[in-house]
Amino acid sequence: MTSYTPSGLLPRYLERWAGRHGGNTIGAALVVVASFATAAMMVSVRDLSATYTVWQILLMRSLGQVVLLMPLIVRTGGDILKTERFDLQALRVILSFGAIACMFYAIAHLPLAEASAIGFTRVTFVVALASVVFAERVGLVGWSATAIGLAGIVVMLDPAAEVLNDAALIAAAGALGTAGVTILIKKLTQTDATATIMCYATIGLTLLCLPPSIYTWQPITWAATPHFALLVFYGIVTSWCFTNGYRHGEASVMATVEYSRLVAAALVGFAIYAEIPGPDAVVGACLIVSASFIALRRERIRARIARWRSHPSSSG
Repeated sequence: MTSYTPSGLLPRYLERWAGRHGGNTIGAALVVVASFATAAMMVSVRDLSATYTVWQILLMRSLGQVVLLMPLIVRTGGDILKTERFDLQALRVILSFGAIACMFYAIAHLPLAEASAIGFTRVTFVVALASVVFAERVGLVGWSATAIGLAGIVVMLDPAAEVLNDAALIAAAGALGTAGVTILIKKLTQTDATATIMCYATIGLTLLCLPPSIYTWQPITWAATPHFALLVFYGIVTSWCFTNGYRHGEASVMATVEYSRLVAAALVGFAIYAEIPGPDAVVGACLIVSASFIALRRERIRARIARWRSHPSSSG
Protein backbone atom coordinates (compact mmCIF):
# COMPACT_ATOMS: atom_id res chain seq x y z
CA MET A 1 0.00 0.00 0.00
CA THR A 2 1.39 3.38 -1.00
CA SER A 3 1.48 5.88 1.83
CA TYR A 4 0.57 9.55 1.40
CA THR A 5 0.77 11.72 4.49
CA PRO A 6 0.36 15.44 5.07
CA SER A 7 3.40 15.53 7.38
CA GLY A 8 5.57 17.09 4.70
CA LEU A 9 3.14 20.03 4.55
CA LEU A 10 3.30 20.67 8.29
CA PRO A 11 5.18 23.91 8.97
CA ARG A 12 8.41 23.49 10.89
CA TYR A 13 7.44 26.18 13.39
CA LEU A 14 4.45 24.08 14.42
CA GLU A 15 6.76 21.15 15.18
CA ARG A 16 9.06 23.43 17.18
CA TRP A 17 6.13 24.90 19.13
CA ALA A 18 4.86 21.43 19.99
CA GLY A 19 8.34 20.45 21.17
CA ARG A 20 8.66 23.59 23.29
CA HIS A 21 5.20 23.74 24.89
CA GLY A 22 4.07 20.11 24.75
CA GLY A 23 1.94 18.18 22.29
CA ASN A 24 -1.29 18.56 24.26
CA THR A 25 -0.93 22.34 24.38
CA ILE A 26 -0.55 22.81 20.63
CA GLY A 27 -3.11 20.07 19.98
CA ALA A 28 -5.71 21.72 22.20
CA ALA A 29 -5.08 25.10 20.57
CA LEU A 30 -5.59 23.62 17.10
CA VAL A 31 -8.80 21.82 18.13
CA VAL A 32 -10.22 25.06 19.55
CA VAL A 33 -9.38 26.86 16.29
CA ALA A 34 -11.08 24.04 14.39
CA SER A 35 -14.14 24.40 16.63
CA PHE A 36 -14.56 28.09 15.79
CA ALA A 37 -13.86 27.37 12.09
CA THR A 38 -16.68 24.81 12.22
CA ALA A 39 -19.00 27.38 13.80
CA ALA A 40 -18.07 29.88 11.08
CA MET A 41 -18.77 27.23 8.44
CA MET A 42 -22.20 26.73 10.00
CA VAL A 43 -22.90 30.44 9.52
CA SER A 44 -22.03 30.19 5.81
CA VAL A 45 -24.33 27.16 5.45
CA ARG A 46 -27.14 28.96 7.29
CA ASP A 47 -26.88 32.09 5.13
CA LEU A 48 -26.57 30.16 1.85
CA SER A 49 -29.50 27.87 2.66
CA ALA A 50 -31.89 30.83 2.38
CA THR A 51 -31.33 30.76 -1.40
CA TYR A 52 -29.65 27.49 -2.33
CA THR A 53 -30.55 23.85 -1.73
CA VAL A 54 -28.53 21.57 0.51
CA TRP A 55 -27.37 19.69 -2.61
CA GLN A 56 -25.97 22.77 -4.31
CA ILE A 57 -24.19 23.94 -1.15
CA LEU A 58 -22.67 20.50 -0.65
CA LEU A 59 -21.72 20.32 -4.34
CA MET A 60 -19.80 23.60 -4.25
CA ARG A 61 -18.06 22.59 -1.02
CA SER A 62 -16.98 19.22 -2.43
CA LEU A 63 -16.05 20.65 -5.82
CA GLY A 64 -13.79 23.22 -4.17
CA GLN A 65 -12.01 20.46 -2.27
CA VAL A 66 -11.62 18.40 -5.45
CA VAL A 67 -9.91 21.35 -7.13
CA LEU A 68 -7.50 21.60 -4.20
CA LEU A 69 -6.77 17.86 -4.27
CA MET A 70 -6.27 17.72 -8.04
CA PRO A 71 -2.54 18.63 -7.93
CA LEU A 72 -1.96 15.70 -5.56
CA ILE A 73 -3.87 13.33 -7.86
CA VAL A 74 -1.91 14.52 -10.90
CA ARG A 75 1.44 14.40 -9.06
CA THR A 76 0.90 10.76 -8.08
CA GLY A 77 -0.20 9.79 -11.58
CA GLY A 78 -3.55 8.65 -10.24
CA ASP A 79 -1.94 6.08 -7.93
CA ILE A 80 -3.56 7.81 -4.98
CA LEU A 81 -6.94 6.51 -6.21
CA LYS A 82 -5.88 2.86 -6.02
CA THR A 83 -7.90 1.10 -3.35
CA GLU A 84 -8.26 -2.46 -2.10
CA ARG A 85 -11.85 -1.90 -0.91
CA PHE A 86 -13.81 -0.01 -3.54
CA ASP A 87 -17.03 -1.38 -2.05
CA LEU A 88 -16.33 0.22 1.34
CA GLN A 89 -15.20 3.46 -0.34
CA ALA A 90 -18.50 3.63 -2.22
CA LEU A 91 -20.55 2.87 0.90
CA ARG A 92 -18.61 5.51 2.84
CA VAL A 93 -19.38 8.12 0.15
CA ILE A 94 -23.11 7.29 0.18
CA LEU A 95 -23.28 7.50 3.99
CA SER A 96 -21.30 10.75 3.98
CA PHE A 97 -23.67 12.19 1.39
CA GLY A 98 -26.69 11.49 3.58
CA ALA A 99 -25.01 12.50 6.84
CA ILE A 100 -23.70 15.85 5.58
CA ALA A 101 -26.99 16.65 3.87
CA CYS A 102 -28.77 16.02 7.19
CA MET A 103 -26.23 18.14 9.03
CA PHE A 104 -26.62 21.06 6.60
CA TYR A 105 -30.42 20.84 6.90
CA ALA A 106 -30.16 20.89 10.70
CA ILE A 107 -27.85 23.91 10.61
CA ALA A 108 -30.35 25.75 8.42
CA HIS A 109 -33.34 25.01 10.70
CA LEU A 110 -31.96 24.70 14.24
CA PRO A 111 -30.08 27.07 16.54
CA LEU A 112 -26.38 26.45 15.97
CA ALA A 113 -25.80 25.24 19.53
CA GLU A 114 -28.58 22.64 19.23
CA ALA A 115 -27.34 21.37 15.88
CA SER A 116 -23.82 21.08 17.30
CA ALA A 117 -25.01 19.32 20.46
CA ILE A 118 -27.01 16.70 18.59
CA GLY A 119 -23.96 16.11 16.41
CA PHE A 120 -22.08 14.90 19.49
CA THR A 121 -24.35 11.84 19.69
CA ARG A 122 -22.18 10.35 16.95
CA VAL A 123 -19.78 9.33 19.74
CA THR A 124 -22.39 7.16 21.44
CA PHE A 125 -23.60 5.79 18.10
CA VAL A 126 -20.01 4.79 17.27
CA VAL A 127 -19.89 2.79 20.51
CA ALA A 128 -23.04 0.88 19.53
CA LEU A 129 -21.93 0.28 15.93
CA ALA A 130 -18.44 -0.81 16.97
CA SER A 131 -19.97 -3.57 19.08
CA VAL A 132 -21.62 -4.97 15.94
CA VAL A 133 -18.91 -4.38 13.31
CA PHE A 134 -15.76 -4.96 15.36
CA ALA A 135 -17.26 -7.05 18.18
CA GLU A 136 -15.85 -4.51 20.63
CA ARG A 137 -16.86 -4.88 24.25
CA VAL A 138 -19.40 -2.18 25.07
CA GLY A 139 -20.62 -3.30 28.47
CA LEU A 140 -23.02 -1.59 30.83
CA VAL A 141 -21.08 1.70 30.80
CA GLY A 142 -21.08 1.96 27.00
CA TRP A 143 -24.75 1.07 26.62
CA SER A 144 -25.64 3.48 29.43
CA ALA A 145 -23.87 6.27 27.53
CA THR A 146 -25.86 5.39 24.40
CA ALA A 147 -29.13 5.45 26.36
CA ILE A 148 -28.30 8.84 27.92
CA GLY A 149 -27.42 10.27 24.50
CA LEU A 150 -30.73 9.06 23.05
CA ALA A 151 -32.54 10.58 26.02
CA GLY A 152 -30.90 13.90 25.20
CA ILE A 153 -32.20 13.69 21.63
CA VAL A 154 -35.72 12.89 22.90
CA VAL A 155 -35.63 15.97 25.14
CA MET A 156 -34.57 18.15 22.21
CA LEU A 157 -37.28 16.65 20.02
CA ASP A 158 -39.82 17.82 22.62
CA PRO A 159 -42.34 14.98 22.06
CA ALA A 160 -44.96 16.84 24.12
CA ALA A 161 -45.11 19.62 21.53
CA GLU A 162 -47.95 19.71 19.02
CA VAL A 163 -45.49 19.71 16.11
CA LEU A 164 -42.52 17.32 16.14
CA ASN A 165 -39.13 18.98 15.75
CA ASP A 166 -38.23 17.29 12.47
CA ALA A 167 -34.96 19.24 12.17
CA ALA A 168 -33.70 17.70 15.42
CA LEU A 169 -34.71 14.25 14.16
CA ILE A 170 -32.85 14.83 10.89
CA ALA A 171 -29.82 16.06 12.86
CA ALA A 172 -29.88 12.80 14.86
CA ALA A 173 -30.05 10.83 11.60
CA GLY A 174 -27.01 12.78 10.41
CA ALA A 175 -25.15 11.93 13.61
CA LEU A 176 -25.96 8.23 13.10
CA GLY A 177 -24.72 8.46 9.51
CA THR A 178 -21.52 10.16 10.68
CA ALA A 179 -20.99 7.34 13.17
CA GLY A 180 -21.32 4.86 10.31
CA VAL A 181 -18.77 6.84 8.31
CA THR A 182 -16.39 6.77 11.29
CA ILE A 183 -16.66 2.97 11.47
CA LEU A 184 -16.04 2.63 7.72
CA ILE A 185 -13.00 4.93 7.90
CA LYS A 186 -11.59 2.75 10.66
CA LYS A 187 -12.02 -0.27 8.39
CA LEU A 188 -10.55 1.51 5.36
CA THR A 189 -7.44 2.71 7.21
CA GLN A 190 -6.46 -0.95 7.51
CA THR A 191 -5.93 -1.13 3.74
CA ASP A 192 -5.93 2.37 2.22
CA ALA A 193 -3.97 5.59 2.79
CA THR A 194 -5.64 8.59 4.41
CA ALA A 195 -5.24 10.70 1.26
CA THR A 196 -6.90 7.94 -0.80
CA ILE A 197 -9.91 7.95 1.53
CA MET A 198 -10.11 11.76 1.32
CA CYS A 199 -9.98 11.74 -2.50
CA TYR A 200 -12.74 9.16 -2.84
CA ALA A 201 -14.91 11.10 -0.38
CA THR A 202 -14.60 14.45 -2.16
CA ILE A 203 -14.89 13.08 -5.70
CA GLY A 204 -17.75 10.76 -4.75
CA LEU A 205 -19.70 13.50 -2.98
CA THR A 206 -19.28 15.79 -5.98
CA LEU A 207 -20.68 13.14 -8.34
CA LEU A 208 -23.62 12.32 -6.05
CA CYS A 209 -24.54 15.99 -5.61
CA LEU A 210 -24.53 16.77 -9.33
CA PRO A 211 -27.97 15.34 -10.35
CA PRO A 212 -30.08 16.95 -7.58
CA SER A 213 -28.07 20.19 -7.87
CA ILE A 214 -28.67 20.46 -11.62
CA TYR A 215 -32.38 19.83 -11.11
CA THR A 216 -32.69 22.53 -8.41
CA TRP A 217 -29.90 24.84 -9.62
CA GLN A 218 -29.93 28.49 -8.62
CA PRO A 219 -27.47 30.89 -10.27
CA ILE A 220 -24.59 31.79 -7.96
CA THR A 221 -24.58 35.54 -7.44
CA TRP A 222 -21.57 37.71 -6.72
CA ALA A 223 -22.94 38.28 -3.22
CA ALA A 224 -23.02 34.53 -2.54
CA THR A 225 -19.55 33.82 -3.96
CA PRO A 226 -17.65 34.83 -0.78
CA HIS A 227 -19.89 32.55 1.31
CA PHE A 228 -19.14 29.58 -0.96
CA ALA A 229 -15.42 30.40 -0.90
CA LEU A 230 -15.47 30.66 2.90
CA LEU A 231 -17.36 27.37 3.12
CA VAL A 232 -14.48 25.61 1.34
CA PHE A 233 -11.87 27.54 3.32
CA TYR A 234 -13.41 26.76 6.71
CA GLY A 235 -13.69 23.10 5.74
CA ILE A 236 -9.97 22.97 4.96
CA VAL A 237 -9.03 24.80 8.16
CA THR A 238 -11.23 22.49 10.24
CA SER A 239 -9.81 19.33 8.67
CA TRP A 240 -6.18 20.53 8.91
CA CYS A 241 -6.48 21.69 12.51
CA PHE A 242 -8.30 18.58 13.75
CA THR A 243 -5.85 16.26 11.97
CA ASN A 244 -2.78 18.00 13.36
CA GLY A 245 -4.39 18.53 16.76
CA TYR A 246 -4.81 14.78 17.13
CA ARG A 247 -1.35 14.24 15.60
CA HIS A 248 0.36 16.21 18.40
CA GLY A 249 -2.00 15.67 21.34
CA GLU A 250 -3.30 12.63 23.16
CA ALA A 251 -6.57 11.38 21.68
CA SER A 252 -8.36 11.29 25.05
CA VAL A 253 -7.37 14.88 25.80
CA MET A 254 -8.28 16.14 22.31
CA ALA A 255 -11.66 14.41 22.45
CA THR A 256 -12.42 16.34 25.64
CA VAL A 257 -11.29 19.64 24.09
CA GLU A 258 -13.69 18.96 21.20
CA TYR A 259 -16.51 20.08 23.49
CA SER A 260 -15.33 23.60 22.65
CA ARG A 261 -17.34 23.11 19.43
CA LEU A 262 -20.53 23.44 21.44
CA VAL A 263 -19.28 26.61 23.14
CA ALA A 264 -18.15 28.06 19.80
CA ALA A 265 -21.50 27.30 18.16
CA ALA A 266 -23.40 28.85 21.07
CA LEU A 267 -21.26 32.02 21.04
CA VAL A 268 -21.44 32.45 17.26
CA GLY A 269 -25.18 31.72 17.24
CA PHE A 270 -25.77 34.34 19.92
CA ALA A 271 -23.46 36.95 18.37
CA ILE A 272 -24.82 36.68 14.82
CA TYR A 273 -28.40 35.40 15.17
CA ALA A 274 -29.19 36.35 18.80
CA GLU A 275 -29.96 32.69 19.51
CA ILE A 276 -30.55 31.80 23.16
CA PRO A 277 -31.06 28.06 23.82
CA GLY A 278 -34.29 27.21 25.64
CA PRO A 279 -34.57 24.95 28.70
CA ASP A 280 -35.21 21.81 26.62
CA ALA A 281 -32.16 22.52 24.48
CA VAL A 282 -29.93 23.10 27.52
CA VAL A 283 -31.08 19.91 29.29
CA GLY A 284 -30.79 17.88 26.09
CA ALA A 285 -27.32 19.26 25.35
CA CYS A 286 -26.15 18.44 28.89
CA LEU A 287 -27.39 14.86 28.52
CA ILE A 288 -25.70 14.45 25.13
CA VAL A 289 -22.39 15.94 26.30
CA SER A 290 -22.48 13.74 29.42
CA ALA A 291 -23.18 10.68 27.28
CA SER A 292 -20.33 11.38 24.86
CA PHE A 293 -17.96 12.05 27.78
CA ILE A 294 -18.90 8.72 29.37
CA ALA A 295 -18.49 6.94 26.03
CA LEU A 296 -15.03 8.41 25.52
CA ARG A 297 -13.91 7.58 29.06
CA ARG A 298 -15.69 4.26 29.43
CA GLU A 299 -12.49 2.21 29.82
CA ARG A 300 -11.30 4.41 32.68
CA ILE A 301 -14.74 4.29 34.29
CA ARG A 302 -14.74 0.49 34.05
CA ALA A 303 -11.28 0.37 35.63
CA ARG A 304 -12.39 2.56 38.54
CA ILE A 305 -15.51 0.44 39.10
CA ALA A 306 -13.36 -2.71 39.07
CA ARG A 307 -10.94 -1.20 41.62
CA TRP A 308 -13.86 -0.13 43.82
CA ARG A 309 -15.34 -3.63 43.73
CA SER A 310 -11.97 -5.16 44.62
CA HIS A 311 -11.23 -2.67 47.44
CA PRO A 312 -14.50 -0.94 48.45
CA SER A 313 -13.09 0.12 51.81
CA SER A 314 -10.29 2.12 50.17
CA SER A 315 -12.57 4.09 47.82
CA GLY A 316 -12.96 6.88 50.32
